Amino acid sequence: MVIWLIGMSASGKTTIGKKLFEKLQNSEEKWIFLDGDTFRNILGEDLGHTIEDRRKNAYRISRFCEFLSSQNINVLACVLSIFHDNQRYNKENIKDYKEVYIDVEFDKLVQRDNKQLYKKALNGEIKDVVGVDIEFKPPYSPDMIIDNNIDNPDYEDICNNIINSFNISINNSYEYTKQNLLQYPHKYQYSKFEGKEFFDKIKNARNSSIEFLSKRLNRLKDKDIKLKEFVKINYIKDGNLILKDFLIDLYISDIEELEKQKNIIELLIKRFEVGKKLYKTYDIKEIRKSSTEFEDMLNYPLFSLVLQKYYKNDDTQRKLVYLNAILKVNDIISSVKSEFVFYDEIFYSEEALKNELIIMGEYL
Repeated sequence: MVIWLIGMSASGKTTIGKKLFEKLQNSEEKWIFLDGDTFRNILGEDLGHTIEDRRKNAYRISRFCEFLSSQNINVLACVLSIFHDNQRYNKENIKDYKEVYIDVEFDKLVQRDNKQLYKKALNGEIKDVVGVDIEFKPPYSPDMIIDNNIDNPDYEDICNNIINSFNISINNSYEYTKQNLLQYPHKYQYSKFEGKEFFDKIKNARNSSIEFLSKRLNRLKDKDIKLKEFVKINYIKDGNLILKDFLIDLYISDIEELEKQKNIIELLIKRFEVGKKLYKTYDIKEIRKSSTEFEDMLNYPLFSLVLQKYYKNDDTQRKLVYLNAILKVNDIISSVKSEFVFYDEIFYSEEALKNELIIMGEYL
């Protein structure tokens, strides 16, 4: 595919192009970014900006894009493109050619022109400026038109619209749920995604996991399997805290009881942050693991749901500590969703993920 982003100087085509190219890096296909001005520099500045030289440069870019396309290399090009015959050449000779016109009124272009290109041209200081002494004719049949007249446009939405309109396959998976995090734990690092896009990736991953768990749960419902009722039992035995029994106790406790066990929960969070696992038992004095078993799958959704109760009942910045742990536990749940086979494991895992999405909605 070859995409030409066409627009006048200061229309935002290069800004959109660079942000779009960042997203295209997540495509399985090879993409290169080509800027019209940069292309001139690569070839040695043998052309000026007269009509004749602009036409030569336009066809050079076209033929270069045509060559790359023939080698199965996708191109995103930001070009001024004022010649309809050149655009027609692209449509006739470049496989899967797409044209996006960035539409901005001239007065708005002058306001945004940091290089003062239009001001200098209007004052007669420079010549051969498109829009002043060279007419700009919008593309006669673009595949997509973007109205970029508003101030502070949402470039993320613009880029996503282009990707969706041209059915470009982008890997939107949330990287921390790609493999079993209990078998292959790893440290969290900075993501190359941020803001709304990062949350969208988490949301998509969670919804996919919820759908998987829901289907598995429905199959068990057909077999008339029901949820076991939780009851309080002694969760301390031989100086050890039995994690599952402790979490069940907190899950059915009121706020007052939650506050009494807050210190233990926060120590458990610290232990979890180190190993990214929840162990069967912990020494009650220091809350350090007293067993090496971490495969009791019910512990993970229960821990998430208990942390969510603490999160909801905290009105300080401390609640972000709980949220951080909730996200990481739910990453584990998403990564091992196929390991949940018992009704209660599946049910509470689904609840943990659904409730997390409600919490995340507060931040969106």
